[in-house]
Amino acid sequence: MEESYTSSAQTYDVIYAEVVDYPATAARLTELIRSHKSDATTLLEAACGTGAVVDALRGDFEVSGFDLSAEMLAIARHKLPGVELRQADMVNFDWGGQFDAVICMFSSIGYLTTLQAVEQAYRRFAAHVVPDGVVVVEPWFTPDVWIDGHVGTNLVAGDGVTVMRMNSSWLEDEGRVSAMDMHHLVGRPGSVEHFVERHRLSLVTVDEHLAAFAAAGLAMEHDPDGFMGRGLYVGGLA
Repeated sequence: MEESYTSSAQTYDVIYAEVVDYPATAARLTELIRSHKSDATTLLEAACGTGAVVDALRGDFEVSGFDLSAEMLAIARHKLPGVELRQADMVNFDWGGQFDAVICMFSSIGYLTTLQAVEQAYRRFAAHVVPDGVVVVEPWFTPDVWIDGHVGTNLVAGDGVTVMRMNSSWLEDEGRVSAMDMHHLVGRPGSVEHFVERHRLSLVTVDEHLAAFAAAGLAMEHDPDGFMGRGLYVGGLA
C-alpha cells in the first residue's frame, strides 16, 4: 500500500487529460477571478499537483503553486521551468507575500480530514490574498451525496502508456471520511505494473465549509454545481 500520489504521479496527467478540459477550466477560472477583481495579475494555487492548472493559467496570470507531494512537484517543475513552486502543507504554509487570487482546485481540500484542519487551511488562504482579492475552492463531495461502497473505473492511454485505474471505497471516522483504495495497472511496452494507493478525503457539509470560511475571515458564496458537479466556493476577505 502506498501513500497518495506517489507512484501515480507519473500517470496523473494521462488520467486527468481524459477527465478535465484544462484550457476550458482555465478560461472559466480567469473569467470568474476577473469578475471579482478585474485587475488581478498574481495567482497562487494550493495543492497544485503536477501543475496542469497553473500551466493553463500562466498566459493570464503570474502564477505560483505549492503541493505536499514531492513526486507531483517534480513533474510540475519539469513542466513549468521558471514558475515558483514549493513543497508545503495547506494548513501551515507561509509564502511571505499576498496574491490577487488564491485557488484550491479538484477537491484537494478534501485531503484535510478534520474540520479543524480545513479551517486552518482557510486561515492560511485568507492570510495570502490581498484585501480585494479572490479565493476559489473546489470541494470534495458532501456527506449526503457520497455513495458508500462505490466502485469507480478509468481506462486511458497516452504518451506511450495505458492506465487502468479502479477504486473501491468505504466510510471511516463515523461516516465523515471517504476512504478509497485506488488500484492501478500501468502498461508500457514490455511491462505491466500494479500498485495500490490509499486516499482519504473528508465529507464536509456546505454549512460546515461556510462556517470554516467565516471563522477564517472569508466571506464566500457557494455554487452547487461548480466545475465538476462537486460545487464551488468563491469570495474574499470579509
